[in-house]
Amino acid sequence: MYHFELKPNRTHNQWEKEFEKLFDVFSKEDLYAPVCEIQDEEKSYLISLDIPGARKEDINIEVKDNHLHISGERKYTGKTDKDYVLRSERRYGKFSRVFSLPKNVNPDAIEARFENGVLDLTLPKEAKSQTRKIAISDWSKAETDLKS
Repeated sequence: MYHFELKPNRTHNQWEKEFEKLFDVFSKEDLYAPVCEIQDEEKSYLISLDIPGARKEDINIEVKDNHLHISGERKYTGKTDKDYVLRSERRYGKFSRVFSLPKNVNPDAIEARFENGVLDLTLPKEAKSQTRKIAISDWSKAETDLKS
């Protein structure tokens, strides 16, 4: 299974290298990886995966150890026996993708929608943490207050 890190600050060339690694790994395995598009929007990341012919109930989405796992199976639904197919460029069988979640994603708020063979995942970004100044207390004053 190929592991893909979602890092919004990567350059286009770095993305290309990741995708080359992805296809190199999956060419050696039985699984296939649905093609995807990742967008960095103001309040969320959007991941869209093309899984034509799959059914919603055959797709599994899980978050574990800060990784988003998408897996499933596209079953052959042809009207004829596979033995009689002269040429098929369609992908059938099991698929899998894993994405590392950025630190600013709230895994409990991830939403998924599957329509017309496209799985759309919305990964909401958490609000940026506010800097808070912490006052340093005077120990001699604290000791005096405790004795009182």
